Amino acid sequence: KVIFDLQSVVIHAGEYGRGHYYSYVRPDVLKNKWYRYDDDRVTEVSFKTVKEDAFGGQAMSPVRKQKQNGFWGRLVSRRKTNYGWGGKSSSAYMLQYVKRSEISILYG
Repeated sequence: KVIFDLQSVVIHAGEYGRGHYYSYVRPDVLKNKWYRYDDDRVTEVSFKTVKEDAFGGQAMSPVRKQKQNGFWGRLVSRRKTNYGWGGKSSSAYMLQYVKRSEISILYG
């Protein structure tokens, strides 16, 4: 049985023909420490953040957000807190895996 571990995800946020690329990387696949590399900014993030952003999914349920901001807050709010870091148009563009049986060879 061959097992692969996810090491990095390249994200595209935007639309066809335009947008922005950034990545999430787990430098040591033996640890669960993830980082977002976005141009000159590097930020430690949780794997939950990686998953939410990879699918353009919601980071907070709309019902909970409605209760937090009230009617006027939702009406005038420009924050993208309903979705992952890249917004609702973000999606995983490329995935990189490491073969578990070869981790010691690669990171020896």
